[in-house]
Amino acid sequence: MIRIRNESDFRNWFKKNYGKLGFSKIVKSSTNGFPDFIMLKGNKKIRVELEIKSSNFKLHNHPIEGVDKVLCIIEDVKLKLPTIKVKGIRLIKWGEKESFYSIKKQVYNLFKKEGIKVLTTSEVASLINISWNTAEKSLLELVIDGKVERIKKEGVNLWLPK
Repeated sequence: MIRIRNESDFRNWFKKNYGKLGFSKIVKSSTNGFPDFIMLKGNKKIRVELEIKSSNFKLHNHPIEGVDKVLCIIEDVKLKLPTIKVKGIRLIKWGEKESFYSIKKQVYNLFKKEGIKVLTTSEVASLINISWNTAEKSLLELVIDGKVERIKKEGVNLWLPK
């Protein structure tokens, strides 16, 4: 059973496992836009939105005509479009063990596994293919956790493992 904490973890899981759901290629991935992904299934482009709960599709006021499929972990409402409840994934609560697909864990592993001593936010974003804002947020969480130290320089933050 895969443990997912949030939609960001779900996105990371999907990027690694889309083939298991019948998709052949990621055509486009959007962290801030809608839909989340444009996928290739055979020769056809499929617009895919990921949601933890199917009700979040309505809560986010997404237009039904803007997507072909919704993938969710919890199907708590029926939508008027094809919805796939992904099996084998469990939503975990704060305090439970960190998800394998956690961005924060991926960021920390750059220091731990790769043996890197100093990184900038931009380097982190580039190395694991996330936005600068997501990298900065994850690095700040690691500071709070006591795993990383931040050194502020003019125009840049330097991040060092503790």
